[in-house]
Amino acid sequence: MNDIFFFAVGLILLGIGLLLITAKVMAYIKCTVPIHATVIKLEKEYTHLRSVAHTHYRPVVGYVVDGKKYTEKAHFRTNRETKYPIGSKMEICYNPGKPEEMRFVGHSFPLPAGLMFLFIGAVLIWCYFL
Repeated sequence: MNDIFFFAVGLILLGIGLLLITAKVMAYIKCTVPIHATVIKLEKEYTHLRSVAHTHYRPVVGYVVDGKKYTEKAHFRTNRETKYPIGSKMEICYNPGKPEEMRFVGHSFPLPAGLMFLFIGAVLIWCYFL
């Protein structure tokens, strides 16, 4: 019974990992039109590590396509407030079919969640065959 459980849960996690990675890769492939976006604000985020507070800044950018304004919060962050000053330009690429979909140029897209699901799913499936 436990063997089937490992296999079934492993397949489910493997599938989730593949879906997450595929979605990120497809968004990367579809967003091909380069444009400059303007940093319109920095969102402050706080984390605590070993009882020490850390402040991080996540840029929010605005851009205009065919007269319509779009905003997007970055998936990355920095611990320096001056790295992305408000009003500065960042290069992005947007999807010409859906301009609200975009990616930041020069910043890798986040894969850790998809890779984590893939890894855990593969380990569980491997445990089934032991």
